[in-house]
Amino acid sequence: MLGSATPSIETLSHCAKHPGAPGWAWVGLGERPCGQPLPPVTVVDMAREFGTGQRSMFSRPLAQALIEAHEAQEKSVLLLNKRGFASFVLCRECGFVPECPQCSVSLTYHEVGNALACHHCGHRVPMPASCPNCGSPYLRKFGAGTQRVEDELRALMPPGTPIIRMDADTTARKGAHEKLLDSFASTPGAVLLGTQMIAKGLDFPDVTVVGVINADTVLKLPDFRSPERTYQLLEQVSGRAGRGDKPGRVFVQTYCPQHPAIQAAALHDRRLLLDCELPARRELGYPPFTRLGNIVVWGREEGPVSTLATRIALALSSALEPTAGRWKLLGPAPCALYRLKGDYRWHVLVKAPAQADIGAVVGPVIAKLGRHDGVKLSVDIDPGNLL
Repeated sequence: MLGSATPSIETLSHCAKHPGAPGWAWVGLGERPCGQPLPPVTVVDMAREFGTGQRSMFSRPLAQALIEAHEAQEKSVLLLNKRGFASFVLCRECGFVPECPQCSVSLTYHEVGNALACHHCGHRVPMPASCPNCGSPYLRKFGAGTQRVEDELRALMPPGTPIIRMDADTTARKGAHEKLLDSFASTPGAVLLGTQMIAKGLDFPDVTVVGVINADTVLKLPDFRSPERTYQLLEQVSGRAGRGDKPGRVFVQTYCPQHPAIQAAALHDRRLLLDCELPARRELGYPPFTRLGNIVVWGREEGPVSTLATRIALALSSALEPTAGRWKLLGPAPCALYRLKGDYRWHVLVKAPAQADIGAVVGPVIAKLGRHDGVKLSVDIDPGNLL
């Protein structure tokens, strides 16, 4: 049994293809467990805020709502998605993010070489001095941490406002997670600032304001599921507001206010996302219209890692030649998380027809090439994450 307020596109596709079939029966809930309506969502265009001279990471509507909630002794929740290791570049004037022309994902910034690169196919371009779309010099590399947000929040809020931060640092000790939530529950007018761990599962009836600092840190990650995950995250965190007698309000700050994922979350209507995502995935060859196989190679020295990834890609290319047009190969290329715990990481991505047996094709190649001293590899069929 799968239970989710935001089921994946693959799950929804299975239900649509096999209505009423064993294993894929669809059971929907027509209202929230608390009985209250879903809160209204205000989408704040941060490019427009920037254009009016607003330089704070808190927009004026969100800042006002936070102060009002505190003065009324109501609680607020602020989400900062910190998956910023894959740093992307965004224009603060027009919201443009450089993308790969072949893979429909954002390009990742690399300090070494001052370049932008695609971590699926290897496409690489120099870091532009100005926005390719509007010519603005205000290009920003994203990735603010919770500590910086907390500092700016303390400067914004009235003195003495209780601010409780939940992230990997503050919850590292045993029992810290529960203590922080207990403190938030018992403190009137408190603000809870956290990462994805606060986006779902919290039930505090006196939370009336939810703010998303920057929805684009999820939306522009170099993964084809980024729009879907953006919608899921926004829909989940929106549900933290208005669970009691008092109505809630949600503020989503973004440089892409018209993106279907943002609009779908703002209107609590997943169809807006599906109407956009399904045709795009069909055209680009992504699930649910294909299956994926991700081969990740890693080791302490980059040379042997990249060499093995290249050899695997060449061998797979030869093995797939009879099926040209139905199977596709991307890479080899560095992973988005290029170096992890001292290891260099490369990957090769296989796209296959929806009913194909990827293991039958990939297995023999790996068995022949996969043993190298100091280099490890893994094969993930139908991966949930390509980062």
